[in-house]
Amino acid sequence: MTKNPALIAPDAYPQMMSSRDGVEAMKVLRSPHTAAKAQAAMDAAVPPMRAAILQYVDELEDVGGDMLKIFERVHEIRGFAETAGLVTTGRIADILCRYMDDMVRINKPLDTMIVTLHVAAIVRAARAEDDDLAMGEVVAGELAALVAQRLTDASR
Repeated sequence: MTKNPALIAPDAYPQMMSSRDGVEAMKVLRSPHTAAKAQAAMDAAVPPMRAAILQYVDELEDVGGDMLKIFERVHEIRGFAETAGLVTTGRIADILCRYMDDMVRINKPLDTMIVTLHVAAIVRAARAEDDDLAMGEVVAGELAALVAQRLTDASR
């Protein structure tokens, strides 16, 4: 077994399709018909994704004070909530993930009250479905400000 891998130059690979076929493929990919089919596929994926997010929310409520499990669930929620139509839920989950990451990075303990507030806000936002988006943004903004202040205090 060799220790040094052989590098293959990019232009040494055979072309998958001719330039002409590539132009035709791009026309098809950019067509309104393809866009409509892609949108229909995305729309069909929303209900199962929303159901998965709500399952993560249920699990989030059941993990108690286990910060690792909270982070794992919130990380999953953050990744898919917006695509599932739960924009505020995703934003709050993102704020919490960043807070938890930053506190670990600066080697400071998590404030359980901040985590609890975020978890409660995530649960409420996820279950509110099409609730007032503007109010959700206010809540997310206030939580982000709270986290920013806590991080500033912790960094001192």
